[in-house]
Amino acid sequence: MKKLSVIAALMMLLAFTTLALAGSGNRFFDGKGHLDPAVIDALALTTEQSEKVQALHETARKQIIPLKAQFATKRAEMKLLWTQTTLDADKIKATQKELQALGTQMRDLRTDMRIAFRKLLTPEQTEKLLAMGFGKHDRSKRGGDYGKGKGGGYGKGKSRGNCGYQYNDCPRYRQ
Repeated sequence: MKKLSVIAALMMLLAFTTLALAGSGNRFFDGKGHLDPAVIDALALTTEQSEKVQALHETARKQIIPLKAQFATKRAEMKLLWTQTTLDADKIKATQKELQALGTQMRDLRTDMRIAFRKLLTPEQTEKLLAMGFGKHDRSKRGGDYGKGKGGGYGKGKSRGNCGYQYNDCPRYRQ
């Protein structure tokens, strides 16, 4: 039984680490971490601004990737703690605090990057960026509810996420 638990924990660790390193999507950067050409065109960024934005993004990625890996490890550890027949409340609470601290560190890094990005822009570019939906990425706007689409599943409704009607000004989502 113990061997099975250890093997399951290692498999979860591997899966979470893979997911952590893959990163999440962002509508201003492509999957490789490069600023989306549609955003560069829409904001009319200079070459110097584009290079600075790329450098900011790379710096943030290098700092966040190890934190994501640690976060994934701690989540796997937490799941393992909860599956034990005898719960260790102190260990669970300590691991929970570590997860919260890692999450706060990642959010702070992302916030610092976004602030630095905004500081690089001219007032006109900032206006265009805000019109494109930058800063409207709170969780309440993302999917998670059924819309008014046809058939069973997610459709075109208010809970459509970043692709909804509220983001029509973004050049990436124009049709």
